[in-house]
Amino acid sequence: MSAHPVRAQAVSELKLVLRQGEAALLTIVIPILGLVLFSKVKVLPVPGGISRVNFILNGAITFGIMASGMVSQSITVAFDRSYGVLKRLGMTPLGRSGVIAAKLVAVAGLEIVELVLLLVVGAVLGWHPAGNPIEFVVGWVLATAAFAGVGLVLGGTLRAELVLGLSTLLWLVLLGLGAMVVPLGSLPGPVADIAKVLPAAPAATVLLHGIAVGGSAPLWAWVSLVAWAVVAPVAASRLFRWSA
Repeated sequence: MSAHPVRAQAVSELKLVLRQGEAALLTIVIPILGLVLFSKVKVLPVPGGISRVNFILNGAITFGIMASGMVSQSITVAFDRSYGVLKRLGMTPLGRSGVIAAKLVAVAGLEIVELVLLLVVGAVLGWHPAGNPIEFVVGWVLATAAFAGVGLVLGGTLRAELVLGLSTLLWLVLLGLGAMVVPLGSLPGPVADIAKVLPAAPAATVLLHGIAVGGSAPLWAWVSLVAWAVVAPVAASRLFRWSA
């Protein structure tokens, strides 16, 4: 598998996503609007010892990773399967592994665009960097792998119409339980325990310590996030179907 076809396909995929109004709205516009709104309007609880902007910025970054890797990716893959696009691409010199690699590179590229825009807006709003940049980058890579893997499992196994509803439902559930808008400490104990084994809360917790509060993230967050970053892509590689 040559790097050039993968790069070309990834650029094509990224341009397509950015041209789609609904995809750009979900992955870029909504996180930025949420960051601006909830940084100024004090309607969400914020953990002690952290500024509102820092907490909301971290939530917006996690939201963007989830929206790009899981929601947008799963819907795109599912409809590409239903229309036979993936099967035809898989028979080109790009190959099946190249198709998947290009989609993952495109997701990472989209998330880099999101991240740069959010950090710029956060800085304007008063974000004060704290934490370990290396820990943040590692967490970002793991979160990207986890949510992209989940997106490929959904989009690569289910009917497009089902993926459209299910990915949106999962997005709403993880948004509520993912320590993005409500701190884990504000959730009831049993609910918080469930949230810790889902991908969103560990991702948000690791990223929060890397970019907003400093110190090392708790062990449970790293263990859970690493597990999702490994299991989800492996499951996608085993379960993925190229045609509907």
